[in-house]
Order: sequence, then C-alpha cells, then structure tokens
Amino acid sequence: MIYGHGDDGYRYAIPFKANFSSNIWHEGTSELLLSYLREQLPLIANYPTPSADVLTQQVADHHRLNSSQVLITNGATEAFYNITPLFFGKKAAIGIPTFSEYEDACLRSDIKIKHFDRSDVLHTSFEEDLVFLCNPNNPNGYSNTILEIEKLVSDFPNTTFVIDEAYIEFTHKIKSCVELLEKFTNLIIVKSLTKLFSIPGLRLGYILCSTAIGEKLQHAKIPWSVNTIAIEAGKYIFKNYKALYPDMATLLGYSNRLQQQIDTLDGFAVIPSNTNYFLVKLKTPSAPLLKDYLAHTHQLLIRDASNFKGLGSHYIRVASQNPDKNELLINALQQWDMLQ
Repeated sequence: MIYGHGDDGYRYAIPFKANFSSNIWHEGTSELLLSYLREQLPLIANYPTPSADVLTQQVADHHRLNSSQVLITNGATEAFYNITPLFFGKKAAIGIPTFSEYEDACLRSDIKIKHFDRSDVLHTSFEEDLVFLCNPNNPNGYSNTILEIEKLVSDFPNTTFVIDEAYIEFTHKIKSCVELLEKFTNLIIVKSLTKLFSIPGLRLGYILCSTAIGEKLQHAKIPWSVNTIAIEAGKYIFKNYKALYPDMATLLGYSNRLQQQIDTLDGFAVIPSNTNYFLVKLKTPSAPLLKDYLAHTHQLLIRDASNFKGLGSHYIRVASQNPDKNELLINALQQWDMLQ
C-alpha cells in the first residue's frame, strides 16, 4: 500500500495547524541532530557503506547483540519486504487490524495469508510458517507482555514470529522482546528510529534476529538501500541516545488527557490506549467526511482508519500532540458534533 497510510498532508494544499495523523514524536526532529546532519551533507558526494557497518555495530552494542544479528534497513517497512522472501510460497498469519505492509510484503512473496483478531492472539493456534505481530499494535495500541510473547514463541517452535516494535518506546506498559533472542531462533524483531526521533523522511529502521537468519537477510539485501544521511543520523542517535531520547512520560500524559476529553463528546467513543495514539469510534460511519471537514475547516489532519482491515468508516486514529494543539482538535470535534 504505497498510499493510504497516515500523514498524507501532501494530498492537501493546506498549512495545517496540527498533525494528528502520524504517530511519531510530536515535537519534531531534535535541533542537535539537524545541526549535525547539516555538517554531513558533503558526504553525499560518495556512496554509503553497503551494509552501514559502523551503525550496525552501534546498534548491536546498544542491544548487547552480535553485529551478525543486526540488519539496517531503509525504514521498518523495508524490513518486512526483506523478511518475506525467506518464506516465499509459504503461509503467514497476521493479527488485524494492523499495519498494511505486512500483508503487502507477503503477497509479493506469494505467501498465503490467514487473518486473526490481534487482541485474541493468545487464544490462537498457529500452523503458519510466519506470524506478524505489531507490539504495541498500530492502530489501537493493543499490546502483549514479553512473557506472553515468550509463551507464543515457545509454544509454536516451527513458526517464526515477526514482532514489530516500531512503537515500543511509546508505551510504559510493556518492554522490548530483544532479550528473547538469546533463547529463540524463531523470532525476528523489527525496530524503527523514525517515530521516536521524528525522522520519517530519512527512512531508518533495523532488524534484530538470530545469526542464521541475519546471514540469510544480509545475503539477499540490496546494497546501498540506506542512504548516507540516514546512516549518519543513526550513528549520531546511538552515540547520543540518552540526550536525544524524548520525554515520553509527558507525551503519554497528554495522550491520556486527550483520550478522556474526546470520550466525553457525544459522537465519539475512544478505545483506550497506553500509547500516544488511539482509535476513536464514530457514532456514524463518517470518517472520510470528518477528515475532510477537519482539514478544510480547521486545518487539522487526522487518520481516517477505515482502510485498516477489520475496521471501517466508523473509525479514526488520533496521535496526541501538545495540550494547545489537542485543544484545537477538541474544539473542532465539538463543532462537528453540533453539525450532525
């Protein structure tokens, strides 16, 4: 799905006052990182290292893994398209509603797909070769603990579980499953730097896995898929990780308050989430109309969630911003309510 994701502001010739459609760090890219990247621009005159070797080692050190267990990718999305060819022509299970690129990547590799309810994963039996779990899940924030993931991986040793942890830092409810890589070879973890450090335009993510899987992925990966500036951004981030790490507790507080405020409105019912983003169910199936109304009348951008498999036009997704911007959304939704 090239189109249909969040943050589709490019479709509108509108100077948006606030963007609630993309669940990334709301304050934007660190000025420290931007300043560093400006100094690195002359490096674009040379090819990047084919496998981002220095960054690979930094990521490995950060997670206390071997470099053979790390593969740097052009965003988390490329990771899924790198993984699925290893299972060409086999079977996969995908918990829905969720990120659409799991399915698209599977279809490209002629993988037969079974869908299951993401929230019912612990009561689902898997015979498939591959299972995709977004944890915490996009778009509803549903999550499983590391103990629950460990039980799944242990109970189905012939199934490889791909755990998408793109939003793991955007919740305090659960922790990463990286430590499980010491015990299991049927586990692949996909991480993203674009959300936490607000660099989606650079496209930077990585895969953590067993050495055996890592070697297969490295062998199949195209060279230079990650550009020089993205690599430099990653190197700077891991060198200054603590200094750049956002104040997530404050953002989660904003999100909790925004969920409470929207839930009090007559035409909206919030599906509670422990992340900075959450689903809202509309009383009427009007998500596309509401999105256009907010964009054109209030210069606010939300995510129409109707194209998530398992949802429909009753649903929108909202990613919290700061209190001032959140108040703009509340006022706009109140006005929409009065028009209905």
